[in-house]
Amino acid sequence: MLKHWNKLLNTDCKVVNIGSHTVYPIFKVGSSSLFAVADKVYTNKQIKACEHIDIMIRDPGDRFISGINEYSRQNKIGVDETWNLVEQGRLVDRHFAPQYVWLFHLYKFYKGKVTLRPFKYIKKITDKHMKTYNSKKQKNQAVALLKSFVEVDYELIEHYNKTFELGELVREYKNALS
Repeated sequence: MLKHWNKLLNTDCKVVNIGSHTVYPIFKVGSSSLFAVADKVYTNKQIKACEHIDIMIRDPGDRFISGINEYSRQNKIGVDETWNLVEQGRLVDRHFAPQYVWLFHLYKFYKGKVTLRPFKYIKKITDKHMKTYNSKKQKNQAVALLKSFVEVDYELIEHYNKTFELGELVREYKNALS
């Protein structure tokens, strides 16, 4: 699975400071809001200067469905067609990439302490959370969850509000990328 995620893993990695919070934004986990209110953005090698980073993990099923729908809207293709391409292994995108893949992306530049937080933690960081698409009041089309996209992320949510050395998490879940 790792080869599928090279496009994501080879992009710039960014961490934001918002007040006293240092947060790693993940697509479809409030990233637009976090970047919009960021006091400072660390990119790639600058990230190693951070002492601690919070990482919000969204419910994997909700995020997968939202990501598939967002990709479909942005690329003007049907949700069912998008899901079929993903299921066949012909399409990967950061909007629905498993959240654990994002941990590997961060690990390229940061080896320190992280705390996994539930998505609702965003309310402690900013009151300016924007739902980028729901302003049109359209609902996401339901799709079947793909195990390879959500299984490990469901394990991550069991670690909410726990602090780890990022390398511990990477080592624990590295086989999921095989």
